[in-house]
Amino acid sequence: MGRWLAGAAVAVCLAGCGQPSAPPTPLPTATVVRTPTPAVTPVPTLDAATADVQDAFLTNVNDLTSDVETLATAACADVTAEVRANPTEVNDMHGFAATLMRLGATQAALDSDDVRAALGALKLAIGQLDTTLTSCGIAHP
Repeated sequence: MGRWLAGAAVAVCLAGCGQPSAPPTPLPTATVVRTPTPAVTPVPTLDAATADVQDAFLTNVNDLTSDVETLATAACADVTAEVRANPTEVNDMHGFAATLMRLGATQAALDSDDVRAALGALKLAIGQLDTTLTSCGIAHP
């Protein structure tokens, strides 16, 4: 067994130490398929006048939303007292909200994610107000 092992060691050495082997055959080059990257869509920037219009519009939407939420979250006794003291307030809120939503949907200067989000919050607040009015037994539009 010792001779066999010594012979194997010599054979390995001769195989590795003999003439240099031929250079490896280069692998065929693969065709690289490039996945097109999506084009970056430029985000339009607002000119100063459009930004001012949006700011003023958002101020109105946010103020109304705040007022509606305040009334919608009040206790029934407080809501009833408020409606008695200001009998047109609920109708005015609904009318102003409808006007703002219509403008937000039709005016190009108001076509933005911020406006859509603010109008969505207003719509939710109006729904909450209507639920409160119904649960308090107050007729509403």
